[in-house]
Amino acid sequence: MATQTQTLLTYEQFADLPDQEGVFRELDEGVLIEMPQPSPEHGVIQGTAFSLLTYYRDQTGVDLLILLNAGFQLAPDIDRAPDVAVVGRAAFKAMERVKGGSRRGAPDLAIEIVSENDTDSAIHRKVKQYLKAGTTAVWLLHQEPPHVIVHRRSGEIQAYSPGQSFQEPELLPGLVIAVDKLFAGVPL
Repeated sequence: MATQTQTLLTYEQFADLPDQEGVFRELDEGVLIEMPQPSPEHGVIQGTAFSLLTYYRDQTGVDLLILLNAGFQLAPDIDRAPDVAVVGRAAFKAMERVKGGSRRGAPDLAIEIVSENDTDSAIHRKVKQYLKAGTTAVWLLHQEPPHVIVHRRSGEIQAYSPGQSFQEPELLPGLVIAVDKLFAGVPL
């Protein structure tokens, strides 16, 4: 049985890659991850999560940035771009901007929309990387069937189904997130 070796990239090499239309990239411990352009359903869920969080921020006046596909260098050889990220404005300003435009550090909240192409092991690895880098919570929004799994830095993992709601009191005090709202508008 032949073994195949994979060339690992440095962050510098990753940051120097030319943009390629329709391809999103992340760096996973030196391994280049290339993902196809997201589906329309993915975009609807991403837009809904962004809108719910932006509305909350605007109504409460909390000093948070809500970002789409923003790059975060979680470690010297890890660069991730969550579908939606929440980070305090002051913390974001304090994060060093690295080559390629990412910020060195972790968002407070990372939201990933899980697609049919994502493997459980790849998603689990990504969650661990966020939490190890300092992210307080990671929300995994699964499309089929619609449900949410929340991973917290404390080690707590909770699953929520349609008809249920959840909260993120440490980051988003007073906000109650209905699972149904996150998937509203998606033709399932």
